[in-house]
Amino acid sequence: MLSNLEIKIRNECKSKGLDPNEILQLMQIPYEWREDSYLFDFDSIPVEKLSNYVDYIFRKHGYSLDKGTQIEGVYVKNRFGDSLTYKRLPIEYKYEVKIYSNEEKTCLKISKVFHGNLMSADKTIYGDNYLNSELNKIIDQIKFLKPSIKGYLVCDKCGSYYELQPGESPNDFTDNCECGGTFKYIASPILPDETLVKRKRMARPTEYLRAPTVLIVVSLVCISTVVYSTSEILTLGIIGLAFSMVFVLIRVKIQELVMNTISRRLIYFLGAILFFGEGWALSNISLPIDNYNIMTIALTFTMIIAIIFGLGMIFKVISPDNPRNFLDPPL
Repeated sequence: MLSNLEIKIRNECKSKGLDPNEILQLMQIPYEWREDSYLFDFDSIPVEKLSNYVDYIFRKHGYSLDKGTQIEGVYVKNRFGDSLTYKRLPIEYKYEVKIYSNEEKTCLKISKVFHGNLMSADKTIYGDNYLNSELNKIIDQIKFLKPSIKGYLVCDKCGSYYELQPGESPNDFTDNCECGGTFKYIASPILPDETLVKRKRMARPTEYLRAPTVLIVVSLVCISTVVYSTSEILTLGIIGLAFSMVFVLIRVKIQELVMNTISRRLIYFLGAILFFGEGWALSNISLPIDNYNIMTIALTFTMIIAIIFGLGMIFKVISPDNPRNFLDPPL
Protein backbone atom coordinates (compact mmCIF):
# COMPACT_ATOMS: atom_id res chain seq x y z
CA MET A 1 0.00 0.00 0.00
CA LEU A 2 1.40 3.38 -1.02
CA SER A 3 1.82 6.12 1.54
CA ASN A 4 0.20 9.54 1.04
CA LEU A 5 3.65 10.97 0.39
CA GLU A 6 4.39 8.50 -2.42
CA ILE A 7 0.97 9.09 -3.98
CA LYS A 8 1.62 12.86 -3.96
CA ILE A 9 5.04 12.40 -5.60
CA ARG A 10 3.63 10.03 -8.22
CA ASN A 11 0.83 12.43 -9.14
CA GLU A 12 3.28 15.34 -9.46
CA CYS A 13 5.61 13.28 -11.66
CA LYS A 14 2.79 12.19 -13.96
CA SER A 15 1.59 15.79 -14.36
CA LYS A 16 5.13 16.80 -15.43
CA GLY A 17 5.72 13.88 -17.76
CA LEU A 18 8.32 12.14 -15.56
CA ASP A 19 8.66 8.48 -14.61
CA PRO A 20 7.31 8.17 -11.01
CA ASN A 21 9.34 5.03 -10.26
CA GLU A 22 12.61 6.67 -11.26
CA ILE A 23 11.88 9.78 -9.19
CA LEU A 24 10.87 7.76 -6.13
CA GLN A 25 14.07 5.74 -6.37
CA LEU A 26 16.06 8.97 -6.69
CA MET A 27 14.44 10.61 -3.68
CA GLN A 28 14.61 7.65 -1.31
CA ILE A 29 17.43 6.84 1.08
CA PRO A 30 19.01 3.44 0.22
CA TYR A 31 17.73 0.85 2.70
CA GLU A 32 17.25 -2.88 3.07
CA TRP A 33 15.52 -5.39 5.32
CA ARG A 34 18.17 -7.43 7.13
CA GLU A 35 17.80 -9.75 10.13
CA ASP A 36 14.35 -8.44 11.16
CA SER A 37 15.55 -4.82 10.95
CA TYR A 38 15.48 -1.92 8.52
CA LEU A 39 18.99 -0.69 7.70
CA PHE A 40 19.36 2.77 6.11
CA ASP A 41 22.44 4.28 4.48
CA PHE A 42 22.46 8.05 5.09
CA ASP A 43 25.88 8.67 3.55
CA SER A 44 27.66 11.57 5.31
CA ILE A 45 24.87 13.20 7.34
CA PRO A 46 26.08 13.87 10.95
CA VAL A 47 24.88 11.34 13.52
CA GLU A 48 23.45 13.96 15.90
CA LYS A 49 21.59 15.77 13.12
CA LEU A 50 20.04 12.51 11.90
CA SER A 51 19.08 11.54 15.45
CA ASN A 52 17.19 14.83 15.87
CA TYR A 53 15.12 14.20 12.73
CA VAL A 54 14.42 10.55 13.57
CA ASP A 55 13.38 11.56 17.10
CA TYR A 56 11.05 14.19 15.63
CA ILE A 57 9.39 11.65 13.32
CA PHE A 58 8.82 9.13 16.13
CA ARG A 59 7.40 11.77 18.47
CA LYS A 60 5.18 13.09 15.69
CA HIS A 61 3.58 9.63 15.58
CA GLY A 62 2.98 9.61 19.34
CA TYR A 63 6.09 7.75 20.52
CA SER A 64 8.29 8.60 23.50
CA LEU A 65 11.86 7.58 24.29
CA ASP A 66 11.49 4.63 26.69
CA LYS A 67 15.18 4.04 27.39
CA GLY A 68 18.59 4.95 26.04
CA THR A 69 19.30 8.01 23.89
CA GLN A 70 18.19 9.32 20.50
CA ILE A 71 21.30 7.77 18.99
CA GLU A 72 20.79 4.35 20.57
CA GLY A 73 17.51 3.81 22.36
CA VAL A 74 13.97 2.39 22.35
CA TYR A 75 10.80 4.27 21.38
CA VAL A 76 7.42 3.11 22.67
CA LYS A 77 3.74 3.90 22.14
CA ASN A 78 0.71 2.34 23.85
CA ARG A 79 -2.81 2.40 22.47
CA PHE A 80 -5.93 0.29 22.11
CA GLY A 81 -6.93 -1.75 19.08
CA ASP A 82 -9.13 -0.01 16.52
CA SER A 83 -10.94 -3.01 15.10
CA LEU A 84 -14.34 -4.23 16.34
CA THR A 85 -12.85 -7.52 17.51
CA TYR A 86 -9.95 -6.05 19.50
CA LYS A 87 -11.40 -2.65 20.41
CA ARG A 88 -10.31 -2.64 24.05
CA LEU A 89 -7.19 -4.77 23.83
CA PRO A 90 -3.97 -2.83 24.51
CA ILE A 91 -1.23 -2.70 21.91
CA GLU A 92 2.34 -1.72 22.62
CA TYR A 93 4.54 -0.62 19.73
CA LYS A 94 8.21 -0.75 20.66
CA TYR A 95 11.07 -0.10 18.24
CA GLU A 96 14.79 0.04 18.81
CA VAL A 97 16.80 2.74 17.02
CA LYS A 98 20.56 2.66 16.53
CA ILE A 99 22.51 5.32 14.61
CA TYR A 100 26.20 4.74 13.99
CA SER A 101 29.08 5.57 11.64
CA ASN A 102 30.41 2.80 9.43
CA GLU A 103 33.27 3.43 6.97
CA GLU A 104 32.59 7.22 6.80
CA LYS A 105 28.87 6.57 6.31
CA THR A 106 26.07 7.17 8.78
CA CYS A 107 23.76 4.20 9.20
CA LEU A 108 20.35 3.89 10.85
CA LYS A 109 19.00 0.58 12.13
CA ILE A 110 15.36 0.21 13.22
CA SER A 111 14.03 -3.05 14.61
CA LYS A 112 10.97 -4.27 16.51
CA VAL A 113 11.45 -5.07 20.18
CA PHE A 114 9.75 -8.22 21.43
CA HIS A 115 9.59 -9.15 25.08
CA GLY A 116 7.82 -11.68 27.26
CA ASN A 117 4.45 -10.02 27.78
CA LEU A 118 2.62 -7.35 25.83
CA MET A 119 4.45 -7.30 22.51
CA SER A 120 4.49 -11.08 22.15
CA ALA A 121 0.77 -11.14 22.90
CA ASP A 122 0.24 -8.46 20.28
CA LYS A 123 1.97 -10.62 17.70
CA THR A 124 -0.31 -13.57 18.53
CA ILE A 125 -3.54 -11.57 18.59
CA TYR A 126 -3.03 -8.96 15.89
CA GLY A 127 -0.53 -10.66 13.61
CA ASP A 128 2.65 -9.37 12.00
CA ASN A 129 0.79 -7.33 9.37
CA TYR A 130 -0.95 -5.24 12.01
CA LEU A 131 2.30 -4.44 13.81
CA ASN A 132 4.26 -3.94 10.59
CA SER A 133 1.74 -1.38 9.31
CA GLU A 134 2.61 0.86 12.26
CA LEU A 135 6.33 0.51 11.59
CA ASN A 136 5.77 1.24 7.89
CA LYS A 137 4.27 4.63 8.78
CA ILE A 138 7.62 5.55 10.35
CA ILE A 139 9.66 4.04 7.52
CA ASP A 140 7.59 5.88 4.87
CA GLN A 141 8.85 9.18 6.28
CA ILE A 142 12.39 8.19 7.15
CA LYS A 143 13.14 6.83 3.68
CA PHE A 144 12.62 10.33 2.21
CA LEU A 145 14.74 12.01 4.90
CA LYS A 146 17.29 14.02 2.93
CA PRO A 147 17.70 17.29 4.86
CA SER A 148 20.55 18.51 2.63
CA ILE A 149 18.54 18.18 -0.63
CA LYS A 150 15.91 20.82 -1.42
CA GLY A 151 14.60 19.29 -4.65
CA TYR A 152 15.51 17.84 -8.02
CA LEU A 153 15.77 19.09 -11.60
CA VAL A 154 14.97 16.08 -13.82
CA CYS A 155 15.07 15.98 -17.62
CA ASP A 156 11.80 14.70 -19.06
CA LYS A 157 13.63 13.16 -22.03
CA CYS A 158 16.92 11.51 -20.94
CA GLY A 159 16.25 11.32 -17.18
CA SER A 160 19.43 13.11 -16.09
CA TYR A 161 19.03 15.03 -12.85
CA TYR A 162 20.57 17.56 -10.48
CA GLU A 163 20.03 17.70 -6.72
CA LEU A 164 19.33 21.24 -5.52
CA GLN A 165 21.38 22.21 -2.46
CA PRO A 166 20.31 24.62 0.32
CA GLY A 167 20.25 28.18 -1.01
CA GLU A 168 19.75 27.11 -4.63
CA SER A 169 16.59 27.71 -6.61
CA PRO A 170 15.24 26.12 -9.83
CA ASN A 171 15.33 29.61 -11.34
CA ASP A 172 19.12 29.63 -11.02
CA PHE A 173 19.42 27.01 -13.79
CA THR A 174 18.51 26.76 -17.46
CA ASP A 175 15.29 24.94 -18.37
CA ASN A 176 16.82 23.04 -21.30
CA CYS A 177 18.89 19.86 -21.11
CA GLU A 178 21.75 19.10 -23.53
CA CYS A 179 19.69 16.28 -25.03
CA GLY A 180 16.95 18.71 -26.06
CA GLY A 181 14.61 17.83 -23.20
CA THR A 182 13.27 20.14 -20.52
CA PHE A 183 14.21 20.11 -16.87
CA LYS A 184 11.25 19.67 -14.51
CA TYR A 185 11.44 20.63 -10.85
CA ILE A 186 10.34 18.10 -8.22
CA ALA A 187 10.42 19.37 -4.65
CA SER A 188 11.70 17.17 -1.86
CA PRO A 189 9.15 16.16 0.79
CA ILE A 190 8.81 19.02 3.26
CA LEU A 191 10.95 18.42 6.34
CA PRO A 192 10.77 20.43 9.56
CA ASP A 193 13.37 23.12 10.05
CA GLU A 194 16.37 21.81 12.00
CA THR A 195 16.01 24.67 14.50
CA LEU A 196 12.42 23.60 15.12
CA VAL A 197 13.48 19.98 15.63
CA LYS A 198 16.06 21.01 18.24
CA ARG A 199 13.59 23.39 19.94
CA LYS A 200 10.99 20.64 20.32
CA ARG A 201 13.59 18.23 21.67
CA MET A 202 14.84 20.74 24.27
CA ALA A 203 11.40 22.01 25.34
CA ARG A 204 10.51 21.07 28.92
CA PRO A 205 6.99 19.65 29.60
CA THR A 206 6.17 22.66 31.79
CA GLU A 207 6.77 25.03 28.86
CA TYR A 208 3.72 23.61 27.10
CA LEU A 209 1.57 24.65 30.07
CA ARG A 210 2.96 28.19 30.32
CA ALA A 211 0.36 29.95 28.13
CA PRO A 212 -2.75 28.12 29.50
CA THR A 213 -1.52 28.64 33.09
CA VAL A 214 -1.18 32.39 32.54
CA LEU A 215 -4.66 32.46 30.97
CA ILE A 216 -6.04 30.71 34.09
CA VAL A 217 -4.43 33.32 36.35
CA VAL A 218 -5.70 36.27 34.26
CA SER A 219 -9.20 34.77 34.13
CA LEU A 220 -9.25 34.27 37.91
CA VAL A 221 -8.22 37.90 38.39
CA CYS A 222 -11.15 38.97 36.17
CA ILE A 223 -13.53 36.81 38.18
CA SER A 224 -12.16 38.12 41.50
CA THR A 225 -12.97 41.72 40.49
CA VAL A 226 -16.69 40.99 40.28
CA VAL A 227 -17.31 43.35 43.23
CA TYR A 228 -15.87 46.28 41.27
CA SER A 229 -16.78 45.30 37.73
CA THR A 230 -19.74 44.52 35.50
CA SER A 231 -21.23 41.12 34.76
CA GLU A 232 -19.62 41.20 31.29
CA ILE A 233 -16.14 41.01 32.83
CA LEU A 234 -17.25 38.12 35.05
CA THR A 235 -18.59 36.30 31.98
CA LEU A 236 -15.36 36.94 30.09
CA GLY A 237 -13.37 35.55 33.03
CA ILE A 238 -15.49 32.39 33.18
CA ILE A 239 -15.15 31.83 29.41
CA GLY A 240 -11.38 32.37 29.66
CA LEU A 241 -11.15 29.91 32.56
CA ALA A 242 -13.11 27.26 30.67
CA PHE A 243 -11.02 27.71 27.52
CA SER A 244 -7.77 27.59 29.49
CA MET A 245 -8.83 24.25 31.04
CA VAL A 246 -9.41 22.85 27.56
CA PHE A 247 -6.04 24.34 26.53
CA VAL A 248 -4.37 22.49 29.43
CA LEU A 249 -5.99 19.18 28.46
CA ILE A 250 -4.87 19.59 24.85
CA ARG A 251 -1.30 20.32 25.92
CA VAL A 252 -1.13 17.48 28.46
CA LYS A 253 -2.63 14.88 26.15
CA ILE A 254 -1.11 15.67 22.76
CA GLN A 255 1.87 17.95 23.30
CA GLU A 256 4.08 15.44 21.47
CA LEU A 257 1.82 15.31 18.41
CA VAL A 258 1.80 17.75 15.55
CA MET A 259 -1.82 18.92 15.34
CA ASN A 260 -3.49 20.03 12.16
CA THR A 261 -2.18 23.51 11.29
CA ILE A 262 -5.67 25.01 10.97
CA SER A 263 -6.67 23.62 14.39
CA ARG A 264 -3.55 25.04 16.00
CA ARG A 265 -4.04 28.46 14.41
CA LEU A 266 -7.66 28.49 15.65
CA ILE A 267 -6.60 27.65 19.22
CA TYR A 268 -3.96 30.38 19.19
CA PHE A 269 -6.41 32.89 17.69
CA LEU A 270 -9.04 32.19 20.38
CA GLY A 271 -6.32 32.44 23.02
CA ALA A 272 -5.23 35.82 21.65
CA ILE A 273 -8.83 37.14 21.70
CA LEU A 274 -9.26 36.08 25.32
CA PHE A 275 -5.91 37.54 26.43
CA PHE A 276 -6.64 40.88 24.73
CA GLY A 277 -10.28 40.87 25.88
CA GLU A 278 -9.41 40.23 29.51
CA GLY A 279 -6.55 42.75 29.38
CA TRP A 280 -8.95 45.39 28.04
CA ALA A 281 -11.55 44.50 30.70
CA LEU A 282 -9.01 44.87 33.52
CA SER A 283 -8.00 48.31 32.24
CA ASN A 284 -11.59 49.55 32.50
CA ILE A 285 -12.33 48.55 36.10
CA SER A 286 -13.20 51.40 38.49
CA LEU A 287 -11.52 50.82 41.86
CA PRO A 288 -12.42 52.23 45.30
CA ILE A 289 -10.11 54.95 46.63
CA ASP A 290 -9.06 53.07 49.80
CA ASN A 291 -7.51 50.16 47.86
CA TYR A 292 -6.58 52.15 44.79
CA ASN A 293 -2.77 51.90 44.82
CA ILE A 294 -2.43 48.18 45.62
CA MET A 295 -5.24 47.07 43.31
CA THR A 296 -4.03 49.32 40.49
CA ILE A 297 -0.55 47.83 40.61
CA ALA A 298 -1.94 44.26 40.64
CA LEU A 299 -4.41 44.86 37.82
CA THR A 300 -1.88 46.79 35.71
CA PHE A 301 0.67 44.00 36.07
CA THR A 302 -1.94 41.37 35.11
CA MET A 303 -3.10 43.49 32.16
CA ILE A 304 0.48 43.83 30.83
CA ILE A 305 1.06 40.07 31.12
CA ALA A 306 -2.23 39.43 29.29
CA ILE A 307 -1.22 41.77 26.44
CA ILE A 308 2.24 40.19 26.16
CA PHE A 309 0.80 36.70 25.90
CA GLY A 310 -1.90 37.95 23.52
CA LEU A 311 0.85 39.22 21.21
CA GLY A 312 2.60 35.86 21.61
CA MET A 313 -0.56 34.06 20.51
CA ILE A 314 -0.87 36.34 17.47
CA PHE A 315 2.73 35.47 16.60
CA LYS A 316 1.74 31.77 16.86
CA VAL A 317 -1.24 32.35 14.54
CA ILE A 318 1.07 33.84 11.92
CA SER A 319 3.86 31.29 12.40
CA PRO A 320 2.73 28.28 14.49
CA ASP A 321 6.08 26.46 14.38
CA ASN A 322 8.45 29.39 14.80
CA PRO A 323 10.99 28.23 17.42
CA ARG A 324 11.85 31.82 18.40
CA ASN A 325 8.56 32.27 20.31
CA PHE A 326 9.80 31.93 23.90
CA LEU A 327 6.27 32.25 25.34
CA ASP A 328 5.04 29.04 23.80
CA PRO A 329 7.10 26.17 22.30
CA PRO A 330 6.04 24.58 18.98
CA LEU A 331 3.75 21.55 19.16
